[in-house]
Amino acid sequence: MQDYLNSANAAYIDTLFDEYQNNPEQLDPTWKSFFDGLSFCEDKPEVIHTEGELHDRLEFEVKVLKLIQAYRDFGYVIADINPLERNPRTHPLLHLGAFGLNESDFDRECRVGAYFGLGVRRLDEILYLLKQAYCSPVTVELSHIDDPYCREWIQKKVESKILLQPILPDLQKKVLKKLTEAEVFENFIHKNFIGQKRFSIEGTDALIPMLDYLIEYAANRGADEIILCMSHRGRLNVLANIFLKDLKVMFAEFAGQLLQTNIISGDGDVKYHMGYSSEVATSRGRKVHLSLSHNPSHLEAVNAVAMGATRSKQKLKNDINKTRTIAVMIHGDAAFSGQGSVYELLTMSELPGYTIGGAVHIIVNNQIGFTTTPAEYRSQPQATDVAKMLEIPIFRVNADEPELALKCISLALDYRYTFKRDVVIDLLGYRRYGHNESDEPEFTQPVVYKAINQHPRVRQIYAEKLIREKVVSQEEVDALFQTSWKACEEAHLASKKAKVPPPKQAFGKRWTHLNSPPLGEKFFKPLKTGLPIENLIQLGGQLIQIPARFHLHKKFERFNQGRREMLEAKKGLDFGFAESLAFATLLTEGIPVRLVGQDTQRGTFSHRHAVFHDINDGHEYTPLNHLKARRADVEIINSLLSEYAALGFEFGQSLANPNKLTLWEAQFGDFANGAQIIIDQFVTSSAIKWQRYSGLVMLLPHGYEGQGSEHSSGRLERFLQACAQNNIQVCNLTTPAQYFHVLRLQIKRKFRLPLIIMTPKSLLRHSQASSPLSDLEKGSFEEIIDEADNELKAQRVILCSGKIYYELMAERKNHPKNKTAIIRVEQFYPFHELKMKGILKRYKKTKKIIWCQEEPKNMGGFYFMKNVLEPLLGSSELKYVGRSERASPADGHVHLHQKEQLRIVREALGM
Repeated sequence: MQDYLNSANAAYIDTLFDEYQNNPEQLDPTWKSFFDGLSFCEDKPEVIHTEGELHDRLEFEVKVLKLIQAYRDFGYVIADINPLERNPRTHPLLHLGAFGLNESDFDRECRVGAYFGLGVRRLDEILYLLKQAYCSPVTVELSHIDDPYCREWIQKKVESKILLQPILPDLQKKVLKKLTEAEVFENFIHKNFIGQKRFSIEGTDALIPMLDYLIEYAANRGADEIILCMSHRGRLNVLANIFLKDLKVMFAEFAGQLLQTNIISGDGDVKYHMGYSSEVATSRGRKVHLSLSHNPSHLEAVNAVAMGATRSKQKLKNDINKTRTIAVMIHGDAAFSGQGSVYELLTMSELPGYTIGGAVHIIVNNQIGFTTTPAEYRSQPQATDVAKMLEIPIFRVNADEPELALKCISLALDYRYTFKRDVVIDLLGYRRYGHNESDEPEFTQPVVYKAINQHPRVRQIYAEKLIREKVVSQEEVDALFQTSWKACEEAHLASKKAKVPPPKQAFGKRWTHLNSPPLGEKFFKPLKTGLPIENLIQLGGQLIQIPARFHLHKKFERFNQGRREMLEAKKGLDFGFAESLAFATLLTEGIPVRLVGQDTQRGTFSHRHAVFHDINDGHEYTPLNHLKARRADVEIINSLLSEYAALGFEFGQSLANPNKLTLWEAQFGDFANGAQIIIDQFVTSSAIKWQRYSGLVMLLPHGYEGQGSEHSSGRLERFLQACAQNNIQVCNLTTPAQYFHVLRLQIKRKFRLPLIIMTPKSLLRHSQASSPLSDLEKGSFEEIIDEADNELKAQRVILCSGKIYYELMAERKNHPKNKTAIIRVEQFYPFHELKMKGILKRYKKTKKIIWCQEEPKNMGGFYFMKNVLEPLLGSSELKYVGRSERASPADGHVHLHQKEQLRIVREALGM
């Protein structure tokens, strides 16, 4: 009945009513239902004498109908949700006059109220109920929700005043206790650690009882694990009062008394970035595992990581209904409306490859971003408007009303569990101090902070309410405060007596069989990754076996025939088939595989074809899913067109399950820098900052083929610049066998590190870039590959990596007298120095040592290799051959590229 706003004129209604009386079944169902309601829902049917009276009655009912809908749509705009506002809000769309009504109509009974679940009531009663439901200190925004089931579910809940129902005295006392603990924690730090940053929660203290109640309520709905992510604001308070982190440890961190017991030489991080895990018990004795994701200062970056970890945990528990593990994401108002990663996160939330059954988003809305006001940091009316694109309901609550905040939590969780979709709670409060405690906020917001300084704290407001209601006495309120303060004092005293060891958080649960990466030569301890050739042939045969009733595109007949020839040793394996075999072997060994990226099922370069599509009806067939001996799940997923959130999600997957091979593939390596924040703040540094290891594999197509500056470079140099303390592995592979072995090695070792691979493009179909099946049976991954018998006659030595090796080989083949040895660096980092030293020793009489690359001098591997090679070369000098330093990675014209490529190859070979 969406046309009512434009169709409430008398003539139109008369026509509809005539049709209803004469031929009701032909009427639009929504209008028929409306007239049915007018006819049958009244308690005391009126006697209508004339057609004019009927018309007047119908016109009045439609006006009321419009009023009801307006409050449902816009009531939140005038809701009493801002603790700093003194005067009630108004809105022109909610004035009675806007609907042709006035106070003289208050006594008139409205039958339309029954149709909308409000009963047959007078207009003033309906207006009162609407204001209670939508204009109180708790409200909901749902005008953007088109799904009738979701919208009606929320309307019925809200209009039944479920959000306004009182809570039991025992729960009231617990709310007061949590508010007291939250305030005391902040005050104690403020007094004892003067000037130290803590990013206090004060002004939105209600978050603490909200989260406490969320754990209780979610556990009653079946949750046994909650993954929570948040930024710095209020984080320490959450750690202390929700995760129950030892106060002694926290105060030791403030005082610098914490023992550093990192297994590796870690740099650590500031205390308000650190994550934590704990297990808490609810009032009914249910155990709930809590995880707070480690978080950088890059706002909203952690959300996708937490989402990926949640999905991974759900998969591990076979939590098909997604009830046992839930994600709770706490955002700032300015960040939620300003950071593009939020849009990416919400976009992926309902995609099959990413969905987690809905996340609970809590906006800690203190109406400011550092010093920036809402008028400066957003164009939208509300900080939450980005959520409207997915029709996510938005509950809004005054932060000075903790009981109503709890009601929001229960209704939000009920919605999440009912519809398996995201839900948002906007906790509207303020920030009592500056961005951090050394800031002076009155410099930039003098008027607002004058009001804040005069505003009572929420604990005081709530305590006075409970005293008035005779739930507690003033003495009990004071005793709660003293008990909390004493606990802080005792913990502080204990933290001063001795160095406090940090709680052990790394290598627990699913990580117990793993260790930190070894240093030095122990890192390169050989590990056999090959398999018997008969096993490989058997698995390969199953990968090319298509069901009889599946209608395959005719071009795949040649594709599968090629793979059949590879198994029969008539031709060498290509990269695509080597990858499929690596996955197949792992799946039969009980190791799950998840490969995600843009166009990944087919492969950007049409080389993978992990998923086939029936040409008649489009249904899918994934050969890896039909291996006879498969003992684990495989996911090959086309991602949304995102790098930032998409990479963060897979990083989270790898954190939660180290026993799964998790891979993220860029469409081209060039586009990976769209996820630079995830790369810098998580992938390359999480082990050193947080002792959080990851076995994530990043596949970055890389190579110069004349496709210009946006389709040539995976920015190898940026990863090499980040290499230190054995934090990541960086490879540039030249053979399918190497790719096969490194993938298996990644999951077979007793440690986990992110693996960055510059994957090939043109080499995917290069006849020379192939491997015999026997190379997958014997041996293992080689960090450096030397030419077997060339050292005696070599007059020069070229070191290189990646695709250019084949161009050097091809050109050298054209000149048989050329005496050049070519050494391939397959793994840049960690660099196998001892192995390289042994190889160079074989060429000790050769003084011409060249590093050759196709990338510009300031890119690629040159400067990294210069630093590691020069100490090994002795009197020999390392010469550079490649492109000159450039601002852009590659030429934009094919003929210039080809000319330059030939020059590099010939110069390196001394021609």
